[in-house]
Amino acid sequence: MRLRVFSQPRVPRVEVPEFEVEWLTFDVDTRPFLDPFRVQCRADVAVKALAQGRGVPTVFVLDCDGYYPGLNFVFGLAVPELMTAVVFTARLRGARFEERLAKEITHEAGHLYGLGHCDDPRCVMYFSNSIYDTDRKTPYFCQRCRRQLLRARPYF
Repeated sequence: MRLRVFSQPRVPRVEVPEFEVEWLTFDVDTRPFLDPFRVQCRADVAVKALAQGRGVPTVFVLDCDGYYPGLNFVFGLAVPELMTAVVFTARLRGARFEERLAKEITHEAGHLYGLGHCDDPRCVMYFSNSIYDTDRKTPYFCQRCRRQLLRARPYF
């Protein structure tokens, strides 16, 4: 399945399991998404701003901390109707950064292809409440999610 990933120049390109990825480099000013009181980027505002004219499921990797109203933070957010998602790098940093980044890109891409959250804590579609949840899950879809994903494949 196809996926387009835009990342800022300082963010490394990672292997994204399950997808044929077209990597593109971009430099985006995150200030329009930044809540000055929280010092975090608002995920839904970023997705809407970046979604203009995208025809292929697309994930933007933003080098900031993200949140969504009602939540303290998010690692990412996907809006399938816009075929656009964002992944935020701030909370993924550390020794396992590239592994975490691959998992979060794969997770948000799964949402773009119609998948919801999974109950299997090892599945990449499991909801991560913390970085420990992200570290525990694999970068792959479980069998149930993979079957659902393959049914969605004809749409893209």
